[in-house]
Amino acid sequence: MYPLIAVIFAVTSLSAYTEKDVGRAGTISGKISYNGKPPSPLKLSITMDRKYCGESRDDDSWLITAAGGVKNVVVYLSDITSGKKMTAPQRLNINQVRCSYVPRLSVVAKDAELQVRSSDPVLHNIHTYREGSTLMNFAIPPLQGFAITKKLDKPGGIKLKCDVHNFMRGAIFVASNPYYAVTSNDGSFEISDVPPGTYTINTWHEAAGPIAQRVTVSDGGAVTWNAKIR
Repeated sequence: MYPLIAVIFAVTSLSAYTEKDVGRAGTISGKISYNGKPPSPLKLSITMDRKYCGESRDDDSWLITAAGGVKNVVVYLSDITSGKKMTAPQRLNINQVRCSYVPRLSVVAKDAELQVRSSDPVLHNIHTYREGSTLMNFAIPPLQGFAITKKLDKPGGIKLKCDVHNFMRGAIFVASNPYYAVTSNDGSFEISDVPPGTYTINTWHEAAGPIAQRVTVSDGGAVTWNAKIR
C-alpha cells in the first residue's frame, strides 16, 4: 500500500462518467479517525435572535467518538470514469429551521439543482465557499415561500455559513460519480460495486485537510483503507 499523501486540494476527475456493467466488482471499506488528540467540544453562545435560535448550541463541525472515529467525512474515488449507475440525488432542498441548516450535510450529483429556503421568521444569509472562494452569497428574507435556486455544476466540497448568525454551518459535497460514502457515527464507511482497477481515494471534511491515496481493487476483492485526518 502506498503511503498516505496529504494534498492541498482533493483531486477531482473532470472526465465524463459513464455507466457500464461492473462485472466482478469489489469493495473498499475502512475507518476515518482523528489524527492526534481530538479538539475539545465547543459550546457556541448565541447573541442574535435568541427567541428563535436559542441561547447556545454545540459546535458540530467535528463529531468524534471516544475511540477517535470521525463522522460526516466524505470518502470518494476521484478518477473513476465508468461503473455503476449514479445514485446521488439530482435535487437538494435545504431549509433553515430554528437557525440550523436542514439537512446539515448532503451529497448530490454534479449539475444537481439546489433550492434554499427558510422556515424562520428572521433574516438569514447563505454564504457558500469552495476551497476558500465564494460561490454564492445572498440574503434570505423572512418571507413565507421565498426560495433561491442554484445549479451545482462543479464537483467537490462546499461549506455553508450564515453571515447574520455566524454559528450556522452546513456542508454539501457534489459528486462526479457514484463511488462515495459518508462515514457513520464511528467513522466507518464502505464503497461498493467498484470495478477492478487502480484509483485515487480521497477524503473531504468541512473542517479538515483532505487526504488522497492510490488503491487497487481486484476482481471481487475487498480492500481495507483507513486514514487519519485533522
